[in-house]
Amino acid sequence: MRNRYPIVRHRELRPRCRWDAWRERRSPLIAGTGQVLVHETDGVYGTGPSVPGPAAAVTVVDVHHGARVYVRRLLTTPGGHLEYPVTVLFRCTVVDPVAVVRARRTGGPWDVRRALAEDPRYRNLTRVLPEDDENGVREALTALLAPRPAHRDIPGVRVEFERADVEPARQIINYETEA
Repeated sequence: MRNRYPIVRHRELRPRCRWDAWRERRSPLIAGTGQVLVHETDGVYGTGPSVPGPAAAVTVVDVHHGARVYVRRLLTTPGGHLEYPVTVLFRCTVVDPVAVVRARRTGGPWDVRRALAEDPRYRNLTRVLPEDDENGVREALTALLAPRPAHRDIPGVRVEFERADVEPARQIINYETEA
């Protein structure tokens, strides 16, 4: 699992007259198996042969079918005495690599792992977690995430919920210092 999925590498191309342009000529970005090279030329994105003119940026996007992306969270019970370490596993597939790169450029959600980890629905779930019942937590997560795995659309990426792993609850110890 990479840190940032689905963008593998990104490089901004600058004018050739600068001193470190030789590095871009000596080691160009090359798409491997299961990857697509997306280039931007004058605000137009493409994956085929490049449009005549200097490209502004090139990006390598992972398009493997069913790539595994996991999110780790700590869910606290309503009383605040127990916390459950939870790992949620998703299967993701890039269906439109150009939309992924465009979202990166325009500030939209493109880092799938981060977008799934920042899901605000986890906070609502902590209000109804059962005390000391791992299967209940797993069922609550499955009921929450199975119908709609991502809380918002991630451009160009299809996300599917696979499973939730819940570890035994740990007691939260609050150390209060007295002055």
